[in-house]
Amino acid sequence: MMPTIELARSRWEMPRRHTAAAKPLVDDTVAVVLAGGRGTRLEPLTREICKPALPFAAGYRSIDFSLSNCVNSGLRRVGVATQHKPEALLEHLARVWSNVATEPQHFIAPWRAETRAPGIGYRGTADAIYRNLPNIEPLHPKLVLVLAGDHVYRMDYRPMLEQHCERGAAVTIGCLEVPIEEAAQFGVLTAAADGRIDRFIEKPKTPAEIPGGDRGCVLASMGIYVFDAAILSRALRLDALSATSRHDFGCDVLPRLIRDADAFAWTFRAADGVRPAYWRDIGTVEAYWRAHLELLDPARSVRLDDPAWPLPVAGIAPRLIVSDAAKRREPASNSLIAGGCTIDGTVERSVVFEGAEIRRGSEIIDGVILPGAMIGAGCRLRGVIVDSGCRVPEGTVIDRSADGKVPTELMKPLVLTGDVADQPVGDLAYAVA
Repeated sequence: MMPTIELARSRWEMPRRHTAAAKPLVDDTVAVVLAGGRGTRLEPLTREICKPALPFAAGYRSIDFSLSNCVNSGLRRVGVATQHKPEALLEHLARVWSNVATEPQHFIAPWRAETRAPGIGYRGTADAIYRNLPNIEPLHPKLVLVLAGDHVYRMDYRPMLEQHCERGAAVTIGCLEVPIEEAAQFGVLTAAADGRIDRFIEKPKTPAEIPGGDRGCVLASMGIYVFDAAILSRALRLDALSATSRHDFGCDVLPRLIRDADAFAWTFRAADGVRPAYWRDIGTVEAYWRAHLELLDPARSVRLDDPAWPLPVAGIAPRLIVSDAAKRREPASNSLIAGGCTIDGTVERSVVFEGAEIRRGSEIIDGVILPGAMIGAGCRLRGVIVDSGCRVPEGTVIDRSADGKVPTELMKPLVLTGDVADQPVGDLAYAVA
């Protein structure tokens, strides 16, 4: 049995309310982005690349949204905990995010698992932070903000940090309301009217609805946590000693903190404070595909070109084409198109990345064409993800909606990878279960 965590509430020194005259909370905060996931549910897309480095939105990487949220929130001390196949991620961080360090104490830096313990990977999300305490503690933060590297959303973290301090919390969990039928994908919590959390269960089979809230909804964790740094250090050291722990925040550390400490929820909402805000976990092939299609309607998704919330891009920013191609005589309509791609066919409701080539007479609908993919002449592809470097031979037809029985909202994407000309498409097309 794990011992109770000693909180030493009497030594809590964070001011109860942040004022303009006080030191900004972001200056007393270190953010850590968990970027070591293998992304097994995204295979084959993640066979050679880690999940946070996966190309997204025709010019970005999955991790860019969490990093841009940090920078736009004023956070300048950000560690990126890497592990699985980090090469592309390390290159991207150096190319796009290295200029954030305008002061000596500012950084967005990769923290690699093997530099903390050679040959040993992180055992879980909590272990990833525990093993990086030697990076965190010398910075003397009062708060530690833990984030995931594969979520698509726009969030100013400052109000969450402020609420955390106003409540004198040990931990604050970012959460949002989701339909009860999706609860099995998340950590689910219950909270009182003041936001105090009384229960947290990772991926429950029988989740509890939000008391007094929307019927059929639960409060789900977003994988965003604010911790009192001293309490976090003690909790992680206790967890590291446990022979039965999975060393995971959702399964181990958070339930114990909720039991022994003051834990609060922060509900993520749109700017009006009422509507649910946009947030997507793109950890599966289908979620990755659908999040791309949602980008084509900025009213439903995140804006990539908002000058008030910059999202750095390596190279030329992609262009969102919302017009009817036939009226403007363009090859693309309602699509997001990267610079440096070649389109000699037609593209509808799709996302095309840099270096992709779509040859004469080919038609792409509801597709995601990743960097360097080549679509031969005379193809018709609908509801597919064409992996980076994949070559689709001319005349290939993949369209399960051709008989009109499968609308886009009910489709499951197929992933094409490798050289499709070398073997039957059926051997290279991965259906989402």
